[in-house]
Amino acid sequence: MATNKIFPRWLQELKRFQALKSEFFLYGNVYDCYYFPVNHKEVLEEQSLTYAKFNSTKELLEQYLRSDGFEVVSYFDIIDGLIITLNDGSESKVISAEEVVKLIFKDEKNFDVKDIQGYLNGAKAKSPKLDDAIGFFRALVGNTTKLSAGIINFASRFTSNPNALEDEAKPIFLKLLKAAQESKVFTNKGEQRNILIFICDKLNDIPAWILLENPLTKGIEIQKPNREERIRFFEHRNKHFFTSDLEPNLPEVAKAFPDLTENFTNRELENLISISKQEKLHINRMKEIIDLYKYGVRENPWEKIDPSKIENAEQELRKRVLGQEKAIKKAVEIIRRSNLGLDSIDKKRPSNRPKGVLFFAGPTGTGKTELAKSLAELIFSDEEAMIRFDMSEYNDSNSDVKLIGSPPGYVGYEEGGQLTDAIRKKPFSIILFDEIEKAHPKIFDKFLQILDDGRLTDGKGETVYFSQSLIVFTSNLGIFKEDANGERVLNVSYGEAGKKGDSYEEMEEKIMNEIKNFFGRKLGRPEIFNRFGNNFIVFDFIRSEAAKKIVDINLSIIRDNLGKLRNINFEYDELFVSEFLDKCVKMNLENGGRGIVNKIEEHIKNGLTNFMFKTQKKKDFTVILKVKDNQIIFE
Repeated sequence: MATNKIFPRWLQELKRFQALKSEFFLYGNVYDCYYFPVNHKEVLEEQSLTYAKFNSTKELLEQYLRSDGFEVVSYFDIIDGLIITLNDGSESKVISAEEVVKLIFKDEKNFDVKDIQGYLNGAKAKSPKLDDAIGFFRALVGNTTKLSAGIINFASRFTSNPNALEDEAKPIFLKLLKAAQESKVFTNKGEQRNILIFICDKLNDIPAWILLENPLTKGIEIQKPNREERIRFFEHRNKHFFTSDLEPNLPEVAKAFPDLTENFTNRELENLISISKQEKLHINRMKEIIDLYKYGVRENPWEKIDPSKIENAEQELRKRVLGQEKAIKKAVEIIRRSNLGLDSIDKKRPSNRPKGVLFFAGPTGTGKTELAKSLAELIFSDEEAMIRFDMSEYNDSNSDVKLIGSPPGYVGYEEGGQLTDAIRKKPFSIILFDEIEKAHPKIFDKFLQILDDGRLTDGKGETVYFSQSLIVFTSNLGIFKEDANGERVLNVSYGEAGKKGDSYEEMEEKIMNEIKNFFGRKLGRPEIFNRFGNNFIVFDFIRSEAAKKIVDINLSIIRDNLGKLRNINFEYDELFVSEFLDKCVKMNLENGGRGIVNKIEEHIKNGLTNFMFKTQKKKDFTVILKVKDNQIIFE
């Protein structure tokens, strides 16, 4: 006879404790479908097992209990009422409650039909009440004639508040407690006992005192199928995928299948078969089938990037992000790796982790956010493919609810989570978590899950996947630090006022030490620091060479727009640029490129505006920029 290991794990646990407990509370993945070896008692080898699909927990339990020798199996829910099955040898038939009473209680000395008359009357009127039903089940498990089991569905709906029971709910749970104590053991049937099985959404939907330190009750979690169960699914269901005339490469697909379907329910595994048939996707294209189910698209944008874009990626990014060679090279490496599908080659199994992770640190205004936007434009030809979250908006204790949504029953449940909804709409995207040091510590648990598993489950219980996303974190950590007195002091030197500033290497070391200190000592989460691996990139100061390029680019834009809009010749020479940098910019590099743009606005845009109003010249003229006596003048 085949072993019980071929059962779902939760059913193995039920079997293990069946003779020891009288009440079981099943919770978790209770709305899944299941596969059960219906001939497990007749065959010796697992290869000979025949698996049948059962569409609900209730259906599987009824099949299992019948096969395990239970003679009366009763099912109840508050909508459909009571259904009782009598198993007599090889035959099973549905009988009425009255027939059950006559059959199993006729020899009971202490039984009084009045104890369950309320339920019997309700059953006749097709309006069963929960209290009457529980009374019937209490009597059922107390019988000594027929080995009996009761299945009660939707137990989470018995009460809205298990910790503060309504008056009408208290007797129901007290009857359950008494029923657990009154369950009878059949010594002539291998010490088996009458049992009740309750199906609920969550274990905490049941009052704690029913389960707490009660040796007769047990909660059993129904988990999603594990790796072994997913392998078994593929072995028995692979022939149902679309194959057309092409020979399936079953060994290769079977090897990848359990890893590609990690965290899938049985229903989701069945959906893969439906998609395969519907879209005529051959079983050999299993990854494409799964991606279509996860993301709703057949073509992967990562694999469709124009080769010329990849080849010229560094040059394109340098046009928008100046003075950050290391950051650009690292980002381009990830793009090329993902385009070739090599992002998981260092893993033994296919991974659901993001396409890549980048942690941009360094001074403000150095191009961290701009590089993320540039990557979105490069990969997806659309800056809008970058989803930005300002983490300063997620600094309170309920911030995680904002990201993934409220659980059922709480305010805002129907609105969903800001992060999970965004990824569901745009699974192929760049996600920017800006200034993560400002996020509440609870948020870092979500980051850990994204980096480890590449997925999040929202408040509605739906899973979103990050395996087609590039995750970018930015931070200003390390620019300042706390001194011995707890005061916030500058940690890096820009070299202002004629002093020699930090080299890139010196600045990088100082910033990385502070980042490590933040995660390890201040946050107390060194494991999160480790998850970023070698993906930390410290952006350099905007040094003189990059500053000049920023000024050149912005002046060129102003010149071109003035020419197009007002036919104004906007003239300046290299001497002006040099003097502008020297007088207005070099002493203000601590604000990065943004600071340079601000200086251009302050001295040039505003100066030009004042000049035009003063001279009453609004178009068709030439203006020349010069620096005299430390002042920018317009002639």
